[in-house]
Amino acid sequence: MEMTKEELQRRINELTADLARGVSESEHLKKTLGDAQRRMSVIDRPKVTQKFLNELSDAIENAVSNIDFDDTHAYEFDFSLDYNNTVQLDSIDFSYRNDIGDTIYSDVVELFNVIEDENEA
Repeated sequence: MEMTKEELQRRINELTADLARGVSESEHLKKTLGDAQRRMSVIDRPKVTQKFLNELSDAIENAVSNIDFDDTHAYEFDFSLDYNNTVQLDSIDFSYRNDIGDTIYSDVVELFNVIEDENEA
């Protein structure tokens, strides 16, 4: 059956409207899926209060502030001579990286009541 020009235009308009609804629904579904995936990624995380996070932040700040970054023995320096025979510093390596982690760990552990895990005993 042959369609008239007006019927074809009406059909094109209907299909365009259907397509726009489909795109809108698709975008809504993508957003809803993204929200659900974000919620799923955090569902098993331990729940903490803002007060606890503030205490954790204070413990980390305290630990870092107690590290002596001015101790020259904490660094290893590599020097070289450049083409003008001037000494240049090639690299500086902070040797006490593990100490920073240990210090932060010790201060953070003080915030918890650590118990033995039955699987580790």
